[in-house]
Amino acid sequence: MKAVILAGGFGTRLRPLTLTKPKPMIPLVNKPVIEHVVDYLVSHGLNDIVVTTTFHKEMIVEHFRYRKDIHLSYPPEPYPLGTAGSVKNAGLDKEAEPFVVIQGDNITDMNLRGLIDFHCEAGGLVTIALTHVEDPWNYGIAQLEGNGYIERFHEKPDKGECFSNLASTGIYVIDPRAMEFVPERIPFDFAKDLFHLLYVKKKGMMFGYELSADNFWADVGQPEGYLKAMAWMMKKVKRGVVIGDNGELNGSGITGPTVIGDGVVVEENCSIGPNTVLFDHVYIGKNSNLEQCFIGEGTITGENACIKDAIIGAHCELGKDVEVLNGKIWPYITIPHSTTVDSTIKRFVRFIGDEKYEGNGEHEDLLRIVSDEEAFYFNMRKGGKIVHTDFVAHNLKEFVEIFDKIDHKAIEYHLMEGCNDFAAWIKDVFRDQDLANEVADSHWWDLRKKLISTIQKRICGG
Repeated sequence: MKAVILAGGFGTRLRPLTLTKPKPMIPLVNKPVIEHVVDYLVSHGLNDIVVTTTFHKEMIVEHFRYRKDIHLSYPPEPYPLGTAGSVKNAGLDKEAEPFVVIQGDNITDMNLRGLIDFHCEAGGLVTIALTHVEDPWNYGIAQLEGNGYIERFHEKPDKGECFSNLASTGIYVIDPRAMEFVPERIPFDFAKDLFHLLYVKKKGMMFGYELSADNFWADVGQPEGYLKAMAWMMKKVKRGVVIGDNGELNGSGITGPTVIGDGVVVEENCSIGPNTVLFDHVYIGKNSNLEQCFIGEGTITGENACIKDAIIGAHCELGKDVEVLNGKIWPYITIPHSTTVDSTIKRFVRFIGDEKYEGNGEHEDLLRIVSDEEAFYFNMRKGGKIVHTDFVAHNLKEFVEIFDKIDHKAIEYHLMEGCNDFAAWIKDVFRDQDLANEVADSHWWDLRKKLISTIQKRICGG
């Protein structure tokens, strides 16, 4: 029997952590989430596994390259086809026996063999693993008859329409015949599309399998579920703190549950935790206080940092006396000394991979409209805080129009400490090294006028 791991999502609920690596590769207790899922499948005898993914696929492939106890395949997906569409694209509709589908962000100790046996005995097209939840409006919910037949199913109902608190876990057993209802090469989801179609056309052929009360299940694709799974795993091994290799903890207090990755340095007199995750190669300056937060790989904080209820992306630099309180900071952002962040601060992200545009610096590249992730977000320092100005440029024409009227404080912020975000955006997103060099060589006293003239000339073909 084959298993399918659905790992093609963009991980928007865990952003900004998922802007530099795919959600399945986010470390959970210092091991990628997808490795926990693979180990779970293998523990139930399933070692022929299909992984459907697009975003940063190469990271997943490389991670499992040396694992010999499993057979992993990664079918190419020309464009995002949805959960059911990606499974059909992988050829699972041609299997001779049912197959297991599991989300790439599911952590559970459910008896998978029990689910498979139930499906085979019920003789239906689909069996959905279900669990009781307190917030059913966030899930697909089902109402069961005595034999496990799904009498009603509704994907993410409004709060007033919840007829059950039995929620889909995102773990299914699918009969290949069910895939006949999935169109070829058209985006199509299991929960939103296929299950509703089967409910109408094949009523009586969908079943639900309830997890027992002592089973654990969490959706780690969002921070609350991630921390829940982290605490559960650490409780199982009776450890409140997990520390990776080659780190330095210099006389600081750590309160669990807290996980510290490889190569992390925490200077003296810091307070770390609870519910804190430091990814690999993070540096925390002395006298800092971290609680209920995620800090992405390679990020550096200065002395006296205070970070609470926050998510900080990879490779950020925080100066001395910086506070991040209930805020989010995208990757590669520098926060100057003595400032506070209490909202979401975004910076453009350059994507590398098949799923994003790969330009070569030609003129047509300069005219394109970029994605929200690659757009230029104008931020500024104001009243002791770093704030977003509400100006976003999705192309160079918009950039010039905004740059002509933006507060000079925003220009100063994007040029601080020898950095030039404007030149970096042009080089990394539009791939025009020559134009980036011209912008980088502009002096601050004539930057606005010269930059506008330089860009306008280039986008007009000059």
